[in-house]
Amino acid sequence: MIQINNDACIGCGRCAYDCFPGAITVTEKAELSNPAACIGCGHCVAICPVAAVSYDGLPADDVMPSEKNVSPERMLGLMRSRRSCRHYKTLPLPDTVLNSLLQAARACPTARNLQATRFIAVRDKIPELLDLALDTLGRIGQTQRETAADPSEIRRAENFIRWQEQRRTDPNFDPLFFHAPQLLIFVSPKDAVFDAAAAAAYTELMAASLDLGCLYSGYFTACAAMSPEIRDLLGIGETEQLVRCLVLGYPDVAYPRTAPRNLPQVTYL
Repeated sequence: MIQINNDACIGCGRCAYDCFPGAITVTEKAELSNPAACIGCGHCVAICPVAAVSYDGLPADDVMPSEKNVSPERMLGLMRSRRSCRHYKTLPLPDTVLNSLLQAARACPTARNLQATRFIAVRDKIPELLDLALDTLGRIGQTQRETAADPSEIRRAENFIRWQEQRRTDPNFDPLFFHAPQLLIFVSPKDAVFDAAAAAAYTELMAASLDLGCLYSGYFTACAAMSPEIRDLLGIGETEQLVRCLVLGYPDVAYPRTAPRNLPQVTYL
């Protein structure tokens, strides 16, 4: 619930103007006149010019001055320079770096201000997750090889089977996480998966700004949906969904230029 310091409030009305649910009114001072309408979005905290609004239950030092000094050119350059990384150094990610990634993830807007995405940071359990994922891919491959007709599907199925078999004989074989030291997994209620996907996108950009390598592991995400063992190891509930798995670490490869992309397809109305 928001708190309004009447001694500090100057009655400018900016909070009420920006409160689209209509929870705040202003006569001489701002007032939370309709608490039931408040969705806790924090706009009133952010827009107040004299810091008269706070949010009960959250640390005051979580609020900071707005930063908007990144040029569009530098931002676009960062976005276009990001590459999916499959070569990592063995250096672990410091806790401070992981925390920066989590701060970026929680800064992402969420529908209805649910803020329901939670995160699983994996370091020690990576080999165990890899074994479970490759076993799952092996089973998928066996099924696909029996039913697939398209040559590319057959080839992918045979790759899955080969990966499973190679992992069993070579504990250093890692075609999913590429020996990265850190996984960051995004979990959400099944009705809020888009929020978790957006949070992962924010995190990828923060990783790029920190000179980290990052890979979205779609294969592992698919495995988690089909493996009760993976879900149990990660503690993912029946009403939850693993939405994204980011593979993170310091890259052992450098890209001195951007890669070409198709031109945007735009409809102007």
